Amino acid sequence: MSELALDVHDLAVHYGKFEALKSVDLSVAYGQIVGILGPNGAGKSTLVDALVGAHRKSAGTIRTLGCDPVKEAAALRPRLGVVLQSAGFPPGLRVKDIVRSWRRYTPTVTVDEVNNLVRDVEITRLMNRPLSSLSGGELRRVDITLALVGSPELLILDEPTTGLDPTSRQRVWDVIVRQRDRGATVLLTSHYLEEIEALCDRVFVLRGGVISTSGTPGELARSIPSPRRCSFRPASGRNVSQLGLSFGEGLESQSDGYWAWSTPTPAADVRELMERAQRTGFEIEDLTVAPATLQAVYSALVGTDADSHQAAPARHHAEHSRQTEEKLS
Repeated sequence: MSELALDVHDLAVHYGKFEALKSVDLSVAYGQIVGILGPNGAGKSTLVDALVGAHRKSAGTIRTLGCDPVKEAAALRPRLGVVLQSAGFPPGLRVKDIVRSWRRYTPTVTVDEVNNLVRDVEITRLMNRPLSSLSGGELRRVDITLALVGSPELLILDEPTTGLDPTSRQRVWDVIVRQRDRGATVLLTSHYLEEIEALCDRVFVLRGGVISTSGTPGELARSIPSPRRCSFRPASGRNVSQLGLSFGEGLESQSDGYWAWSTPTPAADVRELMERAQRTGFEIEDLTVAPATLQAVYSALVGTDADSHQAAPARHHAEHSRQTEEKLS
């Protein structure tokens, strides 16, 4: 068995003259949750398609669970679970009919195993309902249930929680973590740094068709020179103005008795605060330095615009999404 669940080198994917992916390198160990973070048009869905063999590469090499996803598709497919942005099932079908039909594609899976999975993903009460009656969160849980039939070694989730309410999103997160705990490898694409931070062991940032940076969520957050929010609470009756802080113009009084400020140099500011407090006998009861906000980190990582890749004609995305559904069905 290959030492890596995903091993990608110099991957390029073109739609005619349009370069959706330019030169992607990606290495993912077994038993990890890894995230692909990036703006719309960065190439996330194209990368997913290439990894599962639904789109041929233009250059480079791909090994998915040790297999060439195109040449060894028949051997690879039973080992994969894939959740696309849209499954495209007829809305009049009932959930139980889809689940039962899906089980027949994996004859080694028993009815009891599927029933256990239905309970685990919490769709038992949905089984007699048509897809047209389900909310966005309910539909995503159905999609994930189908992807998990057969306990795949690799689960690939393309923006699995986009548009979901917080409760539905948390349920999907719980399912994803349980898959890693049973030994599966999970790759998910997302716009949400909060989601990536909560779930992923490692993150790859895709922008303009290339991996621009990678690391653990903590490493990425620490690499961003974003302002930190600092606050302290003086002892009762103490006047903050007596400290004479050089950053005092940025201080703001809070309703809870704290004073707060934002700064790109938190270490220097806190050092000055503590030195002046010691010299003047000023008593501080509490001091906190908050990390960069999630939005600040995201903006620094992927930029505030959607990249030139969004200019790609919509027909390219629609066509390769249709092809993906056909090839994985």
